[in-house]
Amino acid sequence: MIEVKSDHWIAIEISKSDTLEKLRTDLAKFAAFRLAQMVDGIYTECLFITAGDTNSLKETGRANKVDVMSVNEFAGKFIGKDEYVYIRNSQKFGSAVDPDTGGKDNAAFAEVGYILSNTGSAVDITNVADKVANRKKAILIGEFGSGKSRCVQEVFLALSKADDMFPTVAINLRECWGLQSFDLIIRSHLESLGLSKMADNLIKLALAGKVRFLLDGFDEIGSQSWTGEIERLKDLRRRSLKGVFDLIAKCGTGGVLITGREHYFSSNDEMLDCLGLEAGQVEIIECRDEFSEAELQHYLTSNSIMVDVPSWMPRKPLICQLFSKLPSSELNSISDDAVDEVDFFEKFLDAICLRERRIHPSIDDKVLKAVLLNLADKSREKLSLPEQITPEDINRSFFEVSGLTPLDESAIMLQRLPYLGRTGTDNANRIFIDDYAKSGLRGLSLCEHIYVSDKRISSTPWKGALGEFGSRVVCSRVSNWNDAYKYGAYCAKYGNSQVAADIVTSRLAGDDATISFLGVRVENAHFDVLDFSGSEIINLNIESCSVDEIKITEAEFKKCSFRDVIGDRVLGVGSHARLPDCFQKCDFSAYDQADNAARISELPLTNAQKTILSLIKKLFFQRGRGRKEEGLLRGAEDYWERKTAASFLSYALTNGIVIEAKGNEGKIFVPQRRHTRRMANIMERMGSCGDVIWTLAG
Repeated sequence: MIEVKSDHWIAIEISKSDTLEKLRTDLAKFAAFRLAQMVDGIYTECLFITAGDTNSLKETGRANKVDVMSVNEFAGKFIGKDEYVYIRNSQKFGSAVDPDTGGKDNAAFAEVGYILSNTGSAVDITNVADKVANRKKAILIGEFGSGKSRCVQEVFLALSKADDMFPTVAINLRECWGLQSFDLIIRSHLESLGLSKMADNLIKLALAGKVRFLLDGFDEIGSQSWTGEIERLKDLRRRSLKGVFDLIAKCGTGGVLITGREHYFSSNDEMLDCLGLEAGQVEIIECRDEFSEAELQHYLTSNSIMVDVPSWMPRKPLICQLFSKLPSSELNSISDDAVDEVDFFEKFLDAICLRERRIHPSIDDKVLKAVLLNLADKSREKLSLPEQITPEDINRSFFEVSGLTPLDESAIMLQRLPYLGRTGTDNANRIFIDDYAKSGLRGLSLCEHIYVSDKRISSTPWKGALGEFGSRVVCSRVSNWNDAYKYGAYCAKYGNSQVAADIVTSRLAGDDATISFLGVRVENAHFDVLDFSGSEIINLNIESCSVDEIKITEAEFKKCSFRDVIGDRVLGVGSHARLPDCFQKCDFSAYDQADNAARISELPLTNAQKTILSLIKKLFFQRGRGRKEEGLLRGAEDYWERKTAASFLSYALTNGIVIEAKGNEGKIFVPQRRHTRRMANIMERMGSCGDVIWTLAG
């Protein structure tokens, strides 16, 4: 018997029995008690709770003004698990959103793997959900776009289906700015769902350790200002997470999963300190950076019309999501050349900036993009690798782009910029954590400088090279190379020789068989890769420069000079003595014929297997858009098997791995770049690759 008020009581009968006879016996008790209370002016609410089946009892109870409930239904009346699950499941989970609508991500989930930080062992969604269900505390870390919020969504779904009367509460921490205690976080969350009535009971349950919490985005709760002082920055992060600290401390034995970007804190020690956790009482789980090939295929099959993706596309879940969301017309128009790769990269960059704007509407996505491009330039001024970007660099970039100093919400954008992460040391500096993206951003920025003949960067001596992808970006966007050469010469005149070096590598990134540089001279700069392979190079002069790798397989040089060049590796010749005459006073650490078909002859393989490797090497991993039929044989005469070559080409043509085109001097075989990863797997693993192509060698 419960006295709610002086004139309102509740009578509850609890029984293991679910027979109609038992219910009728208790209905008589309820009737007698209700009549006695009515004489005293007291209204009595009657409930019959049974651990058994209630379907056959409800109508009888309803006829006698008695609510018949199961244990879970009774719990739901006061705890509201079912109502919470229904409403929460209709709302967004963190940044797991549909990129087109900004609403909840309802795409089919592709099962992905995660890694336990301390052991390196693999876990999956089921394992993560079990940890939370078993009252453990876990932190899921990963970079942007790696699927943290979608993991929270799937864990919530799994735990909500479990036979448990207590709810799992999933909170987007970005909605909890300024909330300094756990009760305020819970009340704010429930109010946003229209469930304020549940707040008091849920707080009591949380204090009793009965509630499991999924807290998404410790990096998104944000500090209210930005500073370059590391101790000050640490203090701001600690204060911004005070409410989360309080929630974790007071949830008792309840399970907790909290997520955030891997490089938000300066160290794992700082992360644990800010969250109020001890190393021994929490498991740190890491998101994989990319889908495996099997996961990618499952995702695409479930969410798009695509069955394959370009080999150059990063396999990050967020990138794959964007790719799958492209309209069918755009998907069908994507081909295998570099222009599509560049177009996709910039589309993705724009989508990422729009995504950040949805998270914080006060952020201008165009400003965000401009800041990233500006920082990509600033990173090139640094001597050491990886290039550390200081808070002052970030502040200055924001001011140069927007004309404003970073205050309030703009500071949040600066602290969680996409593509940037912590250095791993105990300071506030940031680094680009994705070399592919860093190179692409540098390429887009250099395109803008070339297009407007920007004089501002001419007196800023860059140290960092453009990078392989950045070179393809510039190559695809520059339409007048004469103007680009002149711009490079102008920058070199005023102290930034790296621009001229970048323009050379970008020009080499194309498929032209003959490339004239019109007397371009590069001095005192650095090249990451100079790829001359398969081309005729005319009128290029490089002096007193450094290079990581030079490729000169099947290259011809006319009116060229390479003097006082130092480098790590030359591909295409086996010794210094075999360098072309245009290389003077050059010093390279290693020489390698790995790009030559002759090197394949040294492998312990059958002639048929060597023939397949030579074909793959020439078609997919040497310069040029395609290969003439006679060019496929060149250098492989000693082990060439015509029958195997014919089988490979027949299979490749039938399956769209290569296509046949007409050239000026006969037919040409053109590789389809979406198969590059597959070909690389065969080259690397050979007999253990498990590919049907290898079986063509008999």
